[in-house]
Amino acid sequence: MDQFERSLNALLIETFRDILEVEALILQRSDPGLSINEVHLIESVRHGEEHSRTVSEIAADLRIAVPSATVAVNKLERKGYLRKERSSDDGRSVRITLTREGEKIYRLHWFIHLKLVKAAAEDMNDQEKEALLAGVQHLDAFFKNKMAKYGGMNELSNRRNRKGPSGSRTDKRNGIGDR
Repeated sequence: MDQFERSLNALLIETFRDILEVEALILQRSDPGLSINEVHLIESVRHGEEHSRTVSEIAADLRIAVPSATVAVNKLERKGYLRKERSSDDGRSVRITLTREGEKIYRLHWFIHLKLVKAAAEDMNDQEKEALLAGVQHLDAFFKNKMAKYGGMNELSNRRNRKGPSGSRTDKRNGIGDR
């Protein structure tokens, strides 16, 4: 790696960590009972069609396994932030929606993001803002291209479902193995 690559790598890692840490610190002051991952799940539900999603849609959006999303949804339902409703179109399908408390958390998180973005850009001129936006858009396209090339979550799921050393395959999505 040359100096530019080392510097960019360190900056990307540090910035990613800083964003998560700042979000978590601000959130902690507002509602210490939720993790940043739980808030991102609430955000995912709110961004779904008609402000609802299935557990599978949440898992795909957050790029986590369906069982992990199920556990998190159940926990947030018990805490009073989410509710499960049978789909009116398909009685077999369960839609996850926000409760009034979940909506409050979503709005708080949105406001936190708005304040952070405004504060980050307040000392920039228009040319710097445009350059930053173009650079981040370029990075986003690059990483989306890499995910598509390497299979994204599909590849992760495939790796989890390969036969292990014992020769049995456990389907991590539903806990059923072929013993």
